[in-house]
Amino acid sequence: MTIYTYHDAYLQKFATNEREARAIADVAVMAGTATLSSAWIERLVVIQTYILACLENQGDPDDLFTAKLKTYRQQLEVALPQARYAASVTAEEVGFGLFGVTLERG
Repeated sequence: MTIYTYHDAYLQKFATNEREARAIADVAVMAGTATLSSAWIERLVVIQTYILACLENQGDPDDLFTAKLKTYRQQLEVALPQARYAASVTAEEVGFGLFGVTLERG
């Protein structure tokens, strides 16, 4: 049983525990030093799991796996920078909140 929910009706059956585990590791590497939210991690892991499934099952340049691979790679190209940006904004807000406190003597 996988951790995340997969909604692509065609690729859902290819979202195995092994692929998901590899996708989780891939997303951790892609994130680099950014601390991604659980929502972004889930989104990226699902996309990466689909990419792995397509890579491992595509047969020829015109099959459905190849078409879906192109689509999910495009989604990853958009989602990953968004996730990193969201992490940087969150980090700045947390940093500002910690250092923006006025201390007064009573």
